[in-house]
Amino acid sequence: MLSTAHRYFLEVVRTGSIKEAALRLHVAPSAISRQIAKLEDNTGALLFHRRPHGMVLTRPGELLADHTRRMSLESERVLRDIHSLGERGATTIRIGSNEAVARNLLPKAICLYRDHHADVAFQVQVASPLVIAQRLRDKIIDIGIAFNLAAHEGIDVRYERASPVRAIMAPHHPLSSRKRLSLATLKGHPIALTDSGTTVRLLFDSWQAADDESAFDVAFSSNSSSMIRSIVEAGHAVTLAGAITLNDALAAGSLVAIPIADAAFGTRTLQVQTATDARLSALSEAFLPVLIAELERRQAAA
Repeated sequence: MLSTAHRYFLEVVRTGSIKEAALRLHVAPSAISRQIAKLEDNTGALLFHRRPHGMVLTRPGELLADHTRRMSLESERVLRDIHSLGERGATTIRIGSNEAVARNLLPKAICLYRDHHADVAFQVQVASPLVIAQRLRDKIIDIGIAFNLAAHEGIDVRYERASPVRAIMAPHHPLSSRKRLSLATLKGHPIALTDSGTTVRLLFDSWQAADDESAFDVAFSSNSSSMIRSIVEAGHAVTLAGAITLNDALAAGSLVAIPIADAAFGTRTLQVQTATDARLSALSEAFLPVLIAELERRQAAA
């Protein structure tokens, strides 16, 4: 659905060469040169620096490239939805989430929704909050569910609840009887944390950087919250997490959640997000209240 000029332009951006772009598109280099010149005439700006080693975007070219990529992604989304409607009378709702929310919260909401909309398909992508925000802006996903510490440009918050970070441990851990603890109390105890990019890791690293005393024993680190949970349930370490994604284990007594006294760990929220300039399908809009109701139910139980 992109114009020929925009398609040719993007291929030159990808390859950095008119000749290489022509080979990939199976057209003459002169045809690509004409389309680039046409875009430059229309925009009134030079889009590339012609260098001996290839084509390098100018600042106006970078702006047009970003815009054209978004157009391309949106075109792909529309075509997928049209194809789904033609093939199955269905559409796809694309969601971005962290692993714990995707594992513990989303399945119930999705299944409840599909009880009434059986033709709707779901695609769930697991990612960090910053990646979710970018994928929303790029129209790669429709809805984001993310823990956040601050607002993101170009993102609308459709639902938000406090989700403070707590110390999570097995009930037989030496600290499990505490009613409240400072993060410094965890020094001397093995800790298991998710990798960089998560809100928990950002808070922990920030707190540790400001601390002049001895370091923590971060004995386990992984991009899998499932692995971290297994280690903690076995009593080998303490982790930091929100209670909302662990309330099944907390209710069963296999884990204990203890509030952290340090104020920074109470600032985190759980958000349902959409892109500010996005137009959700009617089916995606109808899914939002089902999702929010499930989050409210889980929050009440946490």
